[in-house]
Amino acid sequence: MIHHPSPQTITVPSDSSATPATAVAPVPQRAAIAIMGSMIFLIVALLAVLVQTTWGTPASATEPPTVESENLAGR
Repeated sequence: MIHHPSPQTITVPSDSSATPATAVAPVPQRAAIAIMGSMIFLIVALLAVLVQTTWGTPASATEPPTVESENLAGR
């Protein structure tokens, strides 16, 4: 039979001035704006590259692929 330990109750101090040991300082507004701007720029740049590489001209889509006649004669 497996024995499970009974759950323990953790008490939290009610003092609201108590801060955790690893308090994180807020990011300055200028740094946050710079980070968001660079993220948006990278997203737009990657989308532009994606569109440029996948955009096909309609004329090339209707043309049949070129086949060399030498390869067909040898078969």
